[in-house]
Amino acid sequence: MRGALLIAVVVVVAAFAIYSVRAYVAKASDAAPSAVVTIAPTPPEPPRLHPETPTLSLSGAAVDLSTVMGRARKLANAWQSDATLLGIEARLANGKIQTQDGASAKLTFGPSPFDSTQARSGLFVVVYDKSGINGAPAPGKPGTPLPEPMCAPEGVLAHVAELGGGTIALRYALDADQRPMWLATLATQPQDPPRLFDPQDCHLHGVLARRKLP
Repeated sequence: MRGALLIAVVVVVAAFAIYSVRAYVAKASDAAPSAVVTIAPTPPEPPRLHPETPTLSLSGAAVDLSTVMGRARKLANAWQSDATLLGIEARLANGKIQTQDGASAKLTFGPSPFDSTQARSGLFVVVYDKSGINGAPAPGKPGTPLPEPMCAPEGVLAHVAELGGGTIALRYALDADQRPMWLATLATQPQDPPRLFDPQDCHLHGVLARRKLP
């Protein structure tokens, strides 16, 4: 009798132990996914912005032509969106428009070749001199549109060192063959044929031949 009772007690204890182990395992299994879900990934570090380049004030001080060209384009687009470029003229010394010495730059624009709700006629002329930058409509018949030059004027100046350290008269216009070109001459020798530079890659195309008198 005692032996049977002892066996019954052992069976009950074993069953309880097995039940406890299973309950623990089940509870641990249920808790594991929740533990994984609650672990939030570390957020990536936000990109660091470069400090903003201060805008140059075009108040009449000596400045490079590229800066004037950028501001002139904004003024022309305010006159008419996508206004077409017709020509650039500037006098440069030491890479800049030396306004204190009387140098200046002029950029001429015409009406956009695209359909526009802002109908315009005539010209829009931007001038930079010692008084600053000014743009205004002007009478005139627009000439042949020019593509925006990919070769910056500073790229041209780097190729005209052989002209000496004097003032350079630089123009962006059509050459004798009706090709858009940068044309560079010494301002003190305007009678000399200009050197021609490709407006896309600054490549020297040669020197404009003198026209023979009849």
